[in-house]
Amino acid sequence: MKKIIVLSLILILSASATFAAAPYFNTPTINGATGLVRIPSADILAHKDYLLAVDYGSNAMAGKESLYYKINVGAFPNMELGCVGGYDQTATTTTLRDGVYINTKLSLSTDTGPNPLLLAIGGENLASSSQSEVYMVATKYMRQGFKLTFGFMGDFPGNRFRPMGVAGVEVPLLNNQLLLMVDGLAGETISQVDAGARFFLLPSLAIHANALNVFQDTANFAGKDPKSYLIGVSWLNPF
Repeated sequence: MKKIIVLSLILILSASATFAAAPYFNTPTINGATGLVRIPSADILAHKDYLLAVDYGSNAMAGKESLYYKINVGAFPNMELGCVGGYDQTATTTTLRDGVYINTKLSLSTDTGPNPLLLAIGGENLASSSQSEVYMVATKYMRQGFKLTFGFMGDFPGNRFRPMGVAGVEVPLLNNQLLLMVDGLAGETISQVDAGARFFLLPSLAIHANALNVFQDTANFAGKDPKSYLIGVSWLNPF
């Protein structure tokens, strides 16, 4: 037993030493595009990189279980493409989403400095009949080590355009091995705050925990997503 504990400590320390020199990779949002918890960032996957991810958890307000599976590809030097599917399940029924949704993100930045300001435009859920979104976001790498993302997002409830402001922050800890995230969106009568964490087991493998719409309760239903808690994993270039 002692040998197992010692070996585990050695592996953890080795991983920590690796991350002292290795940056974390960009993980997907709930909707699939790389970013924070709910909102995309202006980062994109490198050309020819690909990312597999899955999230599973519960909808706290409706008593449902949800599964999301995602694939992202750095299809071109400045473009990321992806898709996301999933289902919601109760004790008696399983409801698939209305299709496998397509995501696309185009980088508009050429800043390669140590603390760049990045800009990207994109669309989420482009194959959906009711959940399509467009966005434009900027991500600023700060000298203190964290990143700020801000911009706007728009969706189309009732076939009308609804703009929303979005913002979020990513804070790396433990030599980039742990990443804490908070983001939110607000517009008209809708508002939402989300929180998440990423723990990087390897430079190409991360586990994540997400909380969507954390302040939603029976007296406050305003929000784009139902209150949910999910855990998952992301794997960069697994094969």
